[in-house]
Parts: sequence; structure tokens; C-alpha cells
Amino acid sequence: MIEEYGWYMDIIYAEEYDQIHSNYHTHGVKENFNHIDFQMVLNIDPEVANGIFFNLIEDIRNGKIFEEDKKYSDIIEGYRVEFKQYREMGRDVLRVLLPDEGGVLPTEENCHEFYKSQLDDYDFDSDV
Repeated sequence: MIEEYGWYMDIIYAEEYDQIHSNYHTHGVKENFNHIDFQMVLNIDPEVANGIFFNLIEDIRNGKIFEEDKKYSDIIEGYRVEFKQYREMGRDVLRVLLPDEGGVLPTEENCHEFYKSQLDDYDFDSDV
């Protein structure tokens, strides 16, 4: 995957942690595209996570840079997305914060509790 695409997604499912937090994350983005790697911790369909990562990396290939604490409305059609920097297994990653069904981001009031779990500073460095 690295040789062909320059990046790949790795998955550690919520069942291997605490039944709440998954750890979808990219490898190779920093080395091959000069941009911090990404992470998603929401327990969602892996194909959805991979599709979002694919869109982000295509945008990076086209010159876009994603930044912490900025909201972006052109990643998932009809929804805003935000990023926060976290540590994941000894490296910095840019966590993709997804909105709830009503479009409310976890950093905003009235966000559904399930989606707020994306802000948890869960210890992904622990052995699984």
C-alpha cells in the first residue's frame, strides 16, 4: 500500500480497547506527503473511515493543508469536520472529529454523547 499509494490505514477495533474507542489511523502521510498523519476514534464502519482518509489525502495531494481547531465543510458533503492534535502510539496525529447526525461537532454544545467521545484523551499507547 505504501509503495502503490504512499499511505495506508491501520485499524484497532473498539472491542480491543474499551468497547467505545476505535483507533483508525494512517501511516505514510507524514513521510510521503509532508503532512501529519490522521486518526479517527469513533467506532464507525471501516469503509467509511477509509473513504474519509482517502478524501483527505487527495486534498493534500492537491496542495491543501489541514489544521487543528479549524472547521472544514468540504470533506463530507453536507457536514462540517474539525481536527485536533493528539498523541497516538508515540507520534502526533491529527484526529478527525466527525459531527453527530444533526451536524453538531463534539466541540460544540448539544453534541450527542457518542460523538463527544472523540475528544477523550484515551491512552492508545497501552498494549492491546
